[in-house]
Parts: sequence; structure tokens; C-alpha cells
Amino acid sequence: MKRFSLFWQIFIMIFCVLIIPTSLFSYYAMDRVSKYSEESIAVSKVDNLESLSKATEMVLNSFSRNVIQFANSASYRNLGGINSYQILNSDFGMVKTAWEAQSYLNRLFGTEKMVQSCFYISEDSDYVISTDKGICRADNYSPQDWLEEETSEKPGLSGKWVARNLYTTQETEEGKSNRNQVAVLSYVYSINPLISAKGGTIVCNIYLSKLSDFLNPSRQAQGICYILDENNNVICHPDKALFSSGDEERKIMERISAMKLEKGYFGYEEADGRYLCAFKRSSFNNWTYVATYNQEEVMRQAKEISYSAVLMIILAVAVETILVLLISYRIFKPFRMLFNSVKENMTKKMAGKMMDKEAPRNEIYYLNDVFEKMKFEESQIHDILEKRNSDAQRLHLREMLTGTLESSEKKENLEKLFPYEHFMVLLASVDGGSDLLRKYNSDERMYYFLQIEDLFSKKLNQEGYAARAMRFRSTTCAVVLNIKTYDQRKVASFITGRMGIFKEELKKILDYTMTIGVSSVHADIDDLNECLAEATAAMKHRIIAGKDQIIFWNDRINESQRYYYPYDSENKIINYLRLKKMDAIDQELEHIREQIVAIEDISYDNVVLIYQQLIGAIIKALVEEKVKISRFLGNGRKAYTAIAEKDTIEEIEAFLKEFIQTILTYLEQSDEQKENMKLYDRITSYLDGHYKEDIDFEEAAANMGISYSYMRRVMKEDGDISIVDYVNRLRIKEAKRLLQTTELKTHEVAEQVGYHNVQSLNRFFKKYEGTTPNAVRSLDKK
Repeated sequence: MKRFSLFWQIFIMIFCVLIIPTSLFSYYAMDRVSKYSEESIAVSKVDNLESLSKATEMVLNSFSRNVIQFANSASYRNLGGINSYQILNSDFGMVKTAWEAQSYLNRLFGTEKMVQSCFYISEDSDYVISTDKGICRADNYSPQDWLEEETSEKPGLSGKWVARNLYTTQETEEGKSNRNQVAVLSYVYSINPLISAKGGTIVCNIYLSKLSDFLNPSRQAQGICYILDENNNVICHPDKALFSSGDEERKIMERISAMKLEKGYFGYEEADGRYLCAFKRSSFNNWTYVATYNQEEVMRQAKEISYSAVLMIILAVAVETILVLLISYRIFKPFRMLFNSVKENMTKKMAGKMMDKEAPRNEIYYLNDVFEKMKFEESQIHDILEKRNSDAQRLHLREMLTGTLESSEKKENLEKLFPYEHFMVLLASVDGGSDLLRKYNSDERMYYFLQIEDLFSKKLNQEGYAARAMRFRSTTCAVVLNIKTYDQRKVASFITGRMGIFKEELKKILDYTMTIGVSSVHADIDDLNECLAEATAAMKHRIIAGKDQIIFWNDRINESQRYYYPYDSENKIINYLRLKKMDAIDQELEHIREQIVAIEDISYDNVVLIYQQLIGAIIKALVEEKVKISRFLGNGRKAYTAIAEKDTIEEIEAFLKEFIQTILTYLEQSDEQKENMKLYDRITSYLDGHYKEDIDFEEAAANMGISYSYMRRVMKEDGDISIVDYVNRLRIKEAKRLLQTTELKTHEVAEQVGYHNVQSLNRFFKKYEGTTPNAVRSLDKK
């Protein structure tokens, strides 16, 4: 390897270490992707089908709940005395009762686009109450023969879903009747006579076409989704006749039955190509959800991506090879010059020692001595850095900038450094300074800022200008610019041009950009403190102007007396947070940023306070909602300080979005616990209002849409008390109040709080209060 130059050695190493492994890994990855893409797509189709089935069942369950809600309503119970259409029309009160029931049905189903109609018919009446024809005779409504078979079984607590053809009659303009056929999915709910003496049946008809549109929202050619019932009949298919399975569906059902899995997928072939079938069995009516896809269409996109990726990899490898060659040649040009110089010097020194031997041809041979010299020079540089950092003039200049220089002698020494009469201050701040503090230690930062100071001095010390630069704070550098003749346009052009060159050369020193705030001009060195304040205000305007800018101070910066705050947006964000709408929150935050940027004279402090107040409002809303923020936010102070550390409004907005997303994640995890607490509150609220009555707990549970056993479990788990104990405690508490504040007799008190006799009152009073009612009254009189 000695005979190869360092350039070619480095190029070959980079090529071997970087490009060859990249090519091999890319080839292997694309090969694996092509093998497993089909399986991955199939699994994703099964997951999509499962999500779609849950959404479909959620929609259908909402309709069934509305039916049960009507069956439990007062409007339904008031129909108990109306047994015939003739009786109904004979009395205005009965007509009003029937219309109230019909209005209730319309409120529940009238606005649902998926619902074709909903009607109620009693077992012993000859009229129908419906959403499509109002109140009419049963003979004038659609045929009800099919209901006899569906309601022949003993009614239970839930209804059943039946796919059928609904026949309707429509009058034409010529007076003729046209009979139309509509495919519907009917929810049949037979009201148990044990629950209501009225009985009867409620039917809700859902358009199968719209249900199919729900299952196939895009009706794309790649896939079709449909439902099969427990008898393998097609009940919802976008392209098939109702209730009839074709050859393809029968083959699919045979495969699904043979697999005996709850969900899965398989491939099959037809005359026009290969297909992928995904299925999901559901306990909901024993339905099976099936989705079929043309496998060539599904895989086409994956294949196109694979081919594109291969081409991109080939192109990337070619470009990388060329770039490595060019960059290596360009980068090593100064190194070659250095090595040639070192080699020439070292050869002269070694000429006497290596007279009989050939000098080595590789440049690395000389680097050992060079590194030894570099160590010695590094120690010298460190001493110089320490010396410059303790320079008295720099200290005095810092004191002048901060307004703490009191010695007139020191001031006179500083005036000697600045020969001209006009002064400006430039304050340069590292963009992303907090990251720089974490990345580099103090010595490294000192070294970089000394280079930056020298760069400022070189670029600004021109004819008619004198500049002194110094590191002012951990991530800022202050430059005092002394100007011979001030012309606003020429000076601004000079600073802009020189700072443009400065920024380009800064890239060679530091991996960070700098934003520079420039003060106005002042005519006295005593005004440097005011200059610094103006430059600081201009630099802080980075929050609006953005990073890597040169910002000149003007009298509008931070001079606005008007405080802006987006109160409407605050309320919207809090409401969206309650609704868990992250997309809406993102849009509102972007709207706030646009409003802030549009305000020309808004101050830095105003911008920071806006977002800190937004965080405070969000935390306050969470506390009011009794959310324990300490579990995921601590005391919330880090959020306030994090905003103050951001350089731009875009960074603050990104942080706030991440902050709110953290809250939403926590809230979603606690939703399930809140649901149980809401149900507990509903139960206790009902008991608080009815404890004086003879409560039928089974009926109370049914009104809430739950079973009595579940009602007891919620009370026990969330309240650590049984329902009976809860009611008795309420009654005894009220009885004690009546005994102490009224002259009612004991048996009257017992009746007032819901007990049928005094013995029950005495027994439970003794149990919960440890004494008798008479003893409480006697003690109170004393």
C-alpha cells in the first residue's frame, strides 16, 4: 500500500466500506420486501376488514338502541289503551297520543339517511305508526306476513336482524299503482309482555344499498366487501342480487368453513386472474364479513415501488461513486499540498540518515512527527486562549455594554480603541443555542467563539470602520462597530454585505447558523448600553423573522403598547381537546401563528406569553376536568421554560403540538375508567332522586340500558357499597333530618322516606346510626 497515494487509499476504503455494503444490503432488502409484501398486504386487508366490521356493527347497534329507547319511552307506554284505528280516531286525546309516538319515532330515525322506515304495530291492533306513512291502517301499509314467522319465537330482551325485500306501492300521475321492491335489512324487536302489557313489534328498515356503500366507500375496482349470514346467504353485496350466492361466493364459503378460523385470508384463482380473499367471522348475528381483491391490482403498486427503489438504488450507487471520487479529490487537494511540503522538509532532514535506502512514497509515513508537533502547538494555543479570555480590555468593554463601568480612567482607555464618533452594536446569537450547550463543553465553546470573534473583526475592520468583538454570553457574541461617517443606506448595505460573507465563512467553523441583531446608530460611547438593548430586542425578533437572519432595530420593535392574545382560539383549542380532535387543534395553532406573524409590531415577550398562557389555560382546563396532570406533566414548569428556549415561532408551535398530543394520549388511556365513573354517577343520581319511592331495580336498570346484575357490580366496584345499602343510608339520613326538624310522628317519617312500616325504620336506623329514632328525637329536644 505504500506505493498508492493517500487519496486513492481513502477512496478505495470509502468505496468498500460505504458503497458495496449499501448495495448488498439494498439488494437483500428489496428481495425480502418482494417476498413478504404479498403477506403483509394480506394481513393489512384482514385488519382493515376487522375495523370495517366493528364500524358497521357500531352503526347497526345505534339503530337497535334507538328502537329499544322507543320501547322504553312514555310515548310508547301511553299507547296502551288504543286497540283499533277506529277507537284512535274517536278521541282527540288518543290522536294526540298516537302523533306523539309517531313524532318520537321521527326524532329517532327521521334524519337517518340509511334508514328507509321504522314502524310500530301492536299484536291486537289494526293500525301502524311509522316514519314514512305516519299513522294508518295496517291493511294500507306494506305487507306484514313475514313478521309472523320472525316473531313466532318467544320474545327476548333483544331483537333480530332480518334481510328481506320490502314491497312498496307508489301512485303515478295517471292514477295507476306501481309496486316497487327495495332490499332492506330489518331490525325486528318484539316487546316482551312481561316488560309492557301493550306488547307489539317495532321494525327498523335499513337500506341494504346504503349499507353496502358504507362497506364499500370508494367502490374501487381492487376490492369488494360484502356480508354473509350464518346460512351462507349474501345479505349485502354491491354487485349481486339479494340473498343469492353465486359460484364464487360458494367456493369462498367452503374455504372459510374449512379453515375454521375467526379471521384470516387465502388466495384463489378465477378465469380472469388471481384473487385475494380476507374474511372475519363476527358474533354479531353470526355474520361473516368477506372482502375480495384482484391480486394483480393489489400487488401492482408494491411492484412499482420495488422497481422504482431498485432504479433509485442503482442511481444512488452511481452518484455516490462519482461524488466520493470528486469529494475525495477536492478535500484532499490541500492535504496533498500539505503532505508534499511535509515530505519535502522531512526528506531533507532524513537525507543523511537514509543514504542507502529509498525514501518511503506514502505520505502517512510523515504524519507521526506532525502529530507530535501538533500536540505541542495545541498546548501553546490553550495558553493563548486562557490569556485572551482574561484580557482587561475585553472585561472593560463588557462593563461598558452592561452599563456597570464606573471608572473614568477605564473609559478613557476604551475610547482610545475607537477613533470615530458613531457607534453601533451587533449581537450575534447561535440558532439552536441550547443544543450547542449540550453538544460541546466549555473549552470547545470558548475555542469556537474566539474564532468567531476573529472572523467578525476581519470582516468589519475596513476603511472607515473599527470593530471589537467579544463573547458576551454562553451562546452570543457582541460586536461594537465604530463608524467614521454615518450614512444610513451605506452603513446598512455595508453591514448586510459583510455579514453575508461572515455567514458563509462561519459554516467552515461551526455547524450552526447565527442570527444577528443590529442596533441603531449612537453618537457617544456612553450609549453602548442602549445600543446593546436595541440589538438584543432586534435579535429576539428572530422568533418572528426566523433563523439565520440579519435584523435591524427600528422603533416599532418591542414598542407596541397593545397586548395581543387569541382568546377565541384558546377556547376552541380547549373544546377540541375535550373532543380529542388533534387535526382541528393543529389547524387552530397554525391560525394563531399566522395571526401573530401578521402583527408587525408584536414583541418577543408578547409571543412567548401567548404560548405560555395557552399552556396555562390548557392545564387549568385539565385541572377543572379533574385530570391528574402530575402523572404525565409533573408540575408543568418544564413546558413554560421549554417555550422560552425556542428560537422561532415555528419551533414553539411544534413543541405545543407535541405537548397537546401527550395530553390526548393520556386522556385516551383514561377514557375507559371515566366511562365506568359516568355510569356510577347516573346510577347514584337516579337513586338520589327516587329513594323515597318503592324502587323497581330491574326496571331502573333497563331504563339505563343495562342489566340489574351489572348495575350492582358497578355500585360495588366504583362505590364500594351495595345498592340496597346506598338507598337505606339515604333514607336514614333523611329520616334523621325529619326527626330533628319536624314534629312528624315516627310512622309518618317512615312513610315519608319510603319504608312501609316503623319496624323497618327502627331496624335500619339502629344499623346505621347505632340508636333508635325516638332516642334521636329525645336527644335533640334536650
